[in-house]
Amino acid sequence: MASTSAPRRSARALRPPPCLADSAMASTSARRRTARARRSLPQPADRAAASTSARARRRSARGPAAQPVLPDEIWEEIFLRLDAAADLARASAACSSFRRIVSEPRFLRRFRSLRSPAVLGFITSSIYRRFFPVGPPHRSAPEARALEQAADFTFSFVPDPISWRFLHARDGRVLLPRHISIKIRFEDFVVCDPLHRRRAACVPVLAPAGENDGEESFRVICTVLFKDKVMAFVFSSCNQTWRGIITTICLPDGDIEYMTDHAYGCLYWMVGLMGYSLMLDTSEMRFSIIDLPPHNFDSENMRAIVEAADGRLGFLTIGDGTIDLYCKNWQSNCVGAQEWLHDKLIPLPKDFGITYHWETEGTAGHYLALVAESSRKIEHFVLDIKTLLVENLCTSKNGAFFGFPYARFPPPLALPSI
Repeated sequence: MASTSAPRRSARALRPPPCLADSAMASTSARRRTARARRSLPQPADRAAASTSARARRRSARGPAAQPVLPDEIWEEIFLRLDAAADLARASAACSSFRRIVSEPRFLRRFRSLRSPAVLGFITSSIYRRFFPVGPPHRSAPEARALEQAADFTFSFVPDPISWRFLHARDGRVLLPRHISIKIRFEDFVVCDPLHRRRAACVPVLAPAGENDGEESFRVICTVLFKDKVMAFVFSSCNQTWRGIITTICLPDGDIEYMTDHAYGCLYWMVGLMGYSLMLDTSEMRFSIIDLPPHNFDSENMRAIVEAADGRLGFLTIGDGTIDLYCKNWQSNCVGAQEWLHDKLIPLPKDFGITYHWETEGTAGHYLALVAESSRKIEHFVLDIKTLLVENLCTSKNGAFFGFPYARFPPPLALPSI
């Protein structure tokens, strides 16, 4: 027994001790196994976030994703829905593609047909012609300043410009007359586009072009009152000729007032202080007389015929600090239409301690230009016939002036009108 156990003890005693490096590796492996056992498994949300982050890194490595390309027709419909012309100008500056779409004449015609141009200033009717732009804080002030800088309201492109005086304006065009001689009462006339510096010799109310005429076409109508008859002559820029209107009309009482109103393709002249107006249908070139609402037509009341909302004909009269609006349905040039009905009483702006004398300065689109004169200043307003809002355009404290409203689209959106 003793001999058998001794060799075993000696064998164990002869086994070499473990190396220190092996001991350290074993200890490290044990700690790693313990840490993995204690570590929690990844949750589904963490795995999804990691997957998304990985996809994002792969996309950034490949570069930006290609944007969908919209056809020009879609962009046109988007641009047509912009609220203001200034927004369209900003969009056109974004890239060359937008600029190309916006600058197309076909698109500009569509854009302008859906909107009425804003009143950007006033042209004085004296022989010393001046353009007064709309001032801040009115929203059209930037466009008015751009027009003043781009246009030539001295009409230096017209021969002997100082001999011409201002008479009328419509659709961005200006009508200028001048006397042929001191002995002859007949006058020469020229129609100008001050923005594009173009002119066309012709005469003294600017009328809208006919339905089949081009956008750059215009007509000038000269009325002649001889005794109790009214006759008219029409100049068309399409054929460069004058022709007389065959039909005439008798006006037994009163004279035609200087101011001409325009509504629904017709021209209107108030006949003195009478209760009716002379109307010329420019599509058929036919005169007729329409009755006005019962009113006290004295010399202190200013009147105007305008295009009211909902396709109705409107009649405005300015009283003591208010505007009375009468309306009637427009049907066959008021033939067989309903009677005039009082629609609205519109208050005019007031300043404490200042008494204003109000007058009309003309119509431009669906705007009626008004001037309020006091001992301190002259203020110019427009009444939006569609919304019945009165807005202050500019004020003249020194060098007071009266003028005619000049309305058109700002330079980037305005095509030549002649």
